[in-house]
Formats: sequence, structure tokens, C-alpha cells
Amino acid sequence: MSGAFSSEISTYGEHGWIARLTGARDIVAAALFVNTVADAVRGQTGIIDAVAGVDSLVIRFNPELLTPSIARAMLEQALAATPSNVCPARKQITIPVCYGGAHGPDLGAVSKKAGLTPEQVIKTHAEQPYRVLAVGFAPGFAYLGPLSPSLHVARRATPRPRVDAGSVGVAGAMTGVYPLASPGGWQIIGRTPTLLFNPSADDPFTFAPGDEVRFRAIGEAAFHALVENAL
Repeated sequence: MSGAFSSEISTYGEHGWIARLTGARDIVAAALFVNTVADAVRGQTGIIDAVAGVDSLVIRFNPELLTPSIARAMLEQALAATPSNVCPARKQITIPVCYGGAHGPDLGAVSKKAGLTPEQVIKTHAEQPYRVLAVGFAPGFAYLGPLSPSLHVARRATPRPRVDAGSVGVAGAMTGVYPLASPGGWQIIGRTPTLLFNPSADDPFTFAPGDEVRFRAIGEAAFHALVENAL
């Protein structure tokens, strides 16, 4: 039991522990909580890594420096000491998106499943702010939420072998942006011309947990203009 959320801790591989939050109803509060816990544990002596999901946290430890019980106690202490309040966004990011057409091949399918017009899907997706709940799946891929319940749709039955960098998708209760081209099964409704990966930067990826993200709908001409300006 933590001071903010109830949690269940179990072994994760030979030298790891996983803490799963139980009964967390606020997806944003839960995600920011486990990310804060990960930050608190990461870097402590004997901890190899701490990775946060949306409602879970995994730590891996060096068995030559820590016993399993001590590593677990470190995790429990961080869980108990971390407040549950939702912190202000670290930074605010606006992402221009060209929805539909070649950039959003699944917009029609999402529209049909949601019982909305494509225009209503676009308006609903772009009218609210999101928080970066977790980063994973692929390098720099941000899970953003909460997504409006009216846009909750399942992933594609067959993932695509390649999704273009900048593609914006929805799946379940979240939306996300692919910073790099990769395989993927999210429903792609648009694409941003913004470069989300800069290998020469100190922090090469745009998104970090806790950031606030807004989408801004743009047309095809604006999309190509922004692409040209980025070259």
C-alpha cells in the first residue's frame, strides 16, 4: 500500500520488481504518479533501471549490490513517499496535424466505428489537451490521454509493417504520435509534418512524461509548407 495509491508488487524476472496500481480511476494521476516514482528510484545505488508505464512501474536491480528484499523496500519507500497530486505540465507542445486522406488512412474506419462524421472525429480529437502518460513501445513514442470516450476504438486487427514518422493514431483510451517510422497497429487518423526526432539534440525526442500536448488541424497545403520549411 502506498501513501497515494494502492499497489501490488510482484517479482519481474530474476532481478526485478513490478508495482501495479490497483483501483486507480484517474489515468493522468496514475501515470504521472508512477513516472514520479520511477524518477525517485532511478539512479539509486544498485538500481539498474526504472521504467514507468501508464499504471505500473518496473525496477531492475544489480544482485551484487542489492538483495531482492532491499530492492523491494526501496520501491515501497518511493511509492509511499510520492504524492498523488497531478503536477503542472513540464512543457506545452502544439502539434499541427493533417487529418484524413493519405495522411490518415483510418479516419474513415474510426468515423464509422465511433458513429461520427470525419469532421466530428477531427474536432473531438483536436479540441482537448492531452498529457504524456508514458513513453515506450518504440523510442520516443508517447502515449497521450485521456482520449474522449467517443473515440475509443480497438487497434487494427492486422498491424501495418510500416507506419510513417509523424503519424497520429488512436487505440483504446489513448492517442499517440509515431516519432519514427515503425510497424504499428494503431488506427492512423492523421500525420504531423513536425520532426519529432533530432539525433543531434541533447534530448533527441520531443515528448516526455507529464508534458501537455495539443493538436491543431491543418490542411494539405500547410502540411507541405511546413515540411519544406523543415528541410
